[in-house]
Parts: sequence; C-alpha cells; structure tokens
Amino acid sequence: ENGGGSGSGAQAAAEIKMEELDSALTKDVVHGRGSSELHNLYDDLCSVRVPDSPKKGQKTRRSLFKVGGRRSFVAEESTLYASEMLTEKLTGPWSVIIPKGTVFIGHKIPDTDAICSAIAAAELFHGIPARAGTINTETEYVLNRCGVSQPEMYGDVLKAREVQNICLVDHNQTSQVCDGVDMKKIIGVIDHHAFQSGTICTPYPIYTDIRPWGSACTIIAHAFIQHRHPLSKSAAALMLAGIISDTLSLCSPTTTEFDHMMVTFLSYAAGIKDVDEMAKEMFKAKSKQLETMTTYSLIRGDIKKFVTKNAASNSSLKMAIGVVECTNPLVVLNRREELVEELKAYKLEEDVDIAYLIVVDIVALFSEIICPEEDEVDLACQAFGDKISENGTIKLEKGRVSRKLDFMPSLVKVLERGWNKKSVEDRKTRKTKRESLAKVVYTNGQTLGRDTLMPES
Repeated sequence: ENGGGSGSGAQAAAEIKMEELDSALTKDVVHGRGSSELHNLYDDLCSVRVPDSPKKGQKTRRSLFKVGGRRSFVAEESTLYASEMLTEKLTGPWSVIIPKGTVFIGHKIPDTDAICSAIAAAELFHGIPARAGTINTETEYVLNRCGVSQPEMYGDVLKAREVQNICLVDHNQTSQVCDGVDMKKIIGVIDHHAFQSGTICTPYPIYTDIRPWGSACTIIAHAFIQHRHPLSKSAAALMLAGIISDTLSLCSPTTTEFDHMMVTFLSYAAGIKDVDEMAKEMFKAKSKQLETMTTYSLIRGDIKKFVTKNAASNSSLKMAIGVVECTNPLVVLNRREELVEELKAYKLEEDVDIAYLIVVDIVALFSEIICPEEDEVDLACQAFGDKISENGTIKLEKGRVSRKLDFMPSLVKVLERGWNKKSVEDRKTRKTKRESLAKVVYTNGQTLGRDTLMPES
C-alpha cells in the first residue's frame, strides 16, 4: 500500500516501500501503519532531539525505548547522530552490488547471524539463500517467530538449479566454507571477521564488504538503507535477531555504534516493540537444547578452526575454539570430565594441536574455559593471566565473552612471543592414537559414531 500524503513528496516516498507480511510477527505489529521511505524513517528515529517543550505544531522526536524507563539503544543521540552527520554516514555510495541470482550462504555449523544474513542478502540482491548445515534451536525459534522457512541445504540448491555465482556471508576462511562450494564461483564476501591465515583465495577479483561491526546482519541492514531497497518486516526481524544473537543483545565487546543504530531501525521496521523480550526468548531457545545434547554435539555445535604460526618453532599450529553460549552454564560445566575426553577425541579426529571449549554465560557475561590437556592449560594461563580453578576450568574476568575479540587474539599474542608446545608427537604416534580411538558410549547410552576409524589426513 502507498504511504499517505499527496503531491510530489508522497510520490517520491511511494517509490520505496516496506512490505506488509502476515506472519508470527503480527502479534508485535501495529496494523494500519503505512509504508515509509527508508531514509525518512531512519532520520525520524535517530535525528537530533527537539526541545523538551516544543512549540505548538512542532514535530517531536519519536522515542521507541522510553516506555517504563527503558534505555534507548541509540546512545548519546543528541550529540552522536546530528542529522547531517547521520545522512552522510548512512547514505554514502554503496560499492558492492551483487549480481542477481547469486546464492548467499553462511558458514559451516550455521548460527543465527549466518542464516539470517543469507536470507536478508538474498532479498536485497534478488538472490537465493542457502545453508551449510543444520540450524540450532535459537535459529529455529527465530525463523518460526518470523514465519520464514529455513533455506535449503546448499547441496539441494545445487541439485535444483545451476549455480553460477556464490557470495559468502558471515565468514571468509576456507575451513568454514560449506562442503561442495566451488571456490571459482565465489564472487563476493560480506563479513565482519578479520582476515587471518586460511582466508579464501579466488582466481579473480571479487566483491568484498568487510566491516568491523558486531554482525553480518548489521552490514546488510545498512546496505538496505544505502540501496534504498524495499524491506519486508520479516527480513527486518531476521536481521534484528542476527544482531541480537551475535552481539549478545548489544552487550558483547564486538558491539559498535552501527549495531545500536540498526537495532533501533530494524525493531521499528519489523514492528518489534520489546527487543529485550525477543532477546530473552532467543537465549532461552538457545539454552534449551543443551540439556539433551551429547558431548559430541556440544563440542562441535559452534567450533571454529584456525591455522596460526608458532613463533618458537616457526611452524603452523592448528587451533580449534568451541563456544557454548547459555543462560545456565552449570548445565554444561557439570559435564566437564566428559567434555575433556571429547575434546581429546576431537583433536585426534580433526588433527588439531590445540582445542578449547569456552562456556559463556550470556546473562552474567562470564566465561569459563575447558582445557583437555596440559598444553591448553599452559597457553590459556599465559594468555589470560589466570589459573585453573577448583572445578578444573579457567575463569575469565567479566565481559570477556567474544571469540573474535577476547579469546583468539589473546592466544595468538602468546604464540607470537614464542610459546613452546610441551607435548610434541610425530605423525606416526598421532596415527597410532587415532587408530586406537575406541567407540565412546556415555552413561546415557548414546554412541558417538566412532565405529569407523578416522582416515589419516
């Protein structure tokens, strides 16, 4: 439906609309609100505050988050987002224009940001979303709430159509690229992670948009505004969920001013009145599956592998860091002994030198590190200046919850100083251990699928 008003201004506003969609979001949406041109909407939400006692007829600034004393997601708006500065910041030239028909896909073991950014990018650039694996319970909750079907597995997309172009979202390392992706067909990357060893290599120049923001969804939401592209309520809600998930509801140290701005914009565009309620329900859904997950799944649920350099030996070192985010960390920490054994098995199966599982309390913002062997303990203690606690974990100071900003950089700094790995095994010894890795059966009677021995890599 066209927005209200008449004349040339109304016609200009009608050129870009936000679709009205019937979905599970309707319980949050105020019906009857007309479509709005995205820039006008954003200026209205985040422009300079007008005087507390406006003159008769003077338009007041709409405040989304003042009910019940709730804080605004836009910090210091009166000085930080003057209208000229805002317009310049948000409407500048957009250099990445991905060709139509491109397949957008996130990383292996997809999280909410990977799935939601793929769906939103496909809407923005008229492409096709795909996924690289099974979605988790948080993402499932988000998709159900928004009334959106999960993307097809990439393998099924390949069977259904000829894929010419692929754009990676939320990752840039080869170890995280979906199985079956032809690297020659990658024409773009939209990501918020650093370029490290193992970054993809392509035979031709590609479109890249890498920004040090809190989520890939933040980047794509910003692109909707820059492109002046129609934005559906479902896509707005999905991107809002992606930002909430990756920034721990704007509490992670990775959070930037742009994440705050996009949360304000997207919550209004999606008709989500209570962002905190949405975050709580998402985190509850994320924690729900932990109670029934095997240790095999807990370790591999959100683990990323990195290839780093050991300055002492001038050789490459393979490191894996798994993260479990939950509202009740005891559910995971009470199984520490099982998880230690599973980490040891993971190191053998995946042929990595160092492996950690970090349990993050997303409410209290504390993290505890589970270390499988002495090498992990020694490296982590040097990196974080802590000691092993009574329950066998390394507890980090409050606020250190980010793999990207807190965990990985601290570990790499120690490696760069020349850290020495105490337990050094030759390939023959590691092969023998891999071959002797027995099928593991835990007390709940679930086997972990180790009947077939892992091949030598």
